[in-house]
Amino acid sequence: MQVVVLNGVNLDVLGRRDPALYGGLSLAELETRIYEWATALGCHVRFRQTKSEGEYVAWCHDALDWADGVVSKPGGWAHYS
Repeated sequence: MQVVVLNGVNLDVLGRRDPALYGGLSLAELETRIYEWATALGCHVRFRQTKSEGEYVAWCHDALDWADGVVSKPGGWAHYS
């Protein structure tokens, strides 16, 4: 199974923002944990992160051609875009 995890705006600064609000993991640490879980489940996972809304949408469309699943983490776009 092929899965892509799409990370949106501000997720690249996890670990640098207030850990009381955002947790203490960096994006790289979070991706490592997800990768380990996916591998244990027999899934191949790819990660992408962008601050560009257009690029994010293009990745969603691209995933139609190859991914069996998409995990969408839009970050700040979830409430202000």
